[in-house]
Amino acid sequence: MLEYIKGKLVFVEPTTAVVDISGVGIKADISMYSYDKIKNYKGETITLYTHLLLKEDAIELFGFFDKIERQAYLFLNKVSGVGPKVALSVLSLMDAAKLKNVILTENVNELTKVPGIGKKTAQKIIIELKDRIKDLPVSTPDEDTEDYISEAKEALISLGFSSAEVNLALSDDLVKDSKNLEDIIKAALKKMSK
Repeated sequence: MLEYIKGKLVFVEPTTAVVDISGVGIKADISMYSYDKIKNYKGETITLYTHLLLKEDAIELFGFFDKIERQAYLFLNKVSGVGPKVALSVLSLMDAAKLKNVILTENVNELTKVPGIGKKTAQKIIIELKDRIKDLPVSTPDEDTEDYISEAKEALISLGFSSAEVNLALSDDLVKDSKNLEDIIKAALKKMSK
């Protein structure tokens, strides 16, 4: 119904943003992630992707820095026992990529760090979202590493190493623990030079 709001950011704090649209101040509840992204743009035009919640006694607007965060919020909000405020709290403690990783790795402990989420609710989030969260268009750290290893393999083979040598070097745990492409290649070269 209300896809986004675009206007001048006139007020922002860790849980709330007010956007002036043609002289009307629209207040939206936001996560810490969104706050960090927009806090330096006071007085400038911003866009917040929104979710409008109509209750019997109130109308609430939730604002998100990007569509991915909003999608993560909507996934969480559909889990029974997780209301809009708790969903926003989750996204205040972890961005969408971390949330995806936490759910896919079934990290109950990380979810229970969120105020309002106990062990049972954390397990319910994991069970209900494990299949759906895969569709969230963000890379988890494990997916990034797989991409880096694939790129490193191509680079090392182009340097003249055999496919067998490269596969053996890239299967080493020290290589897999490297955080970026350059480190993976360096670790693999070191391994192959032994």
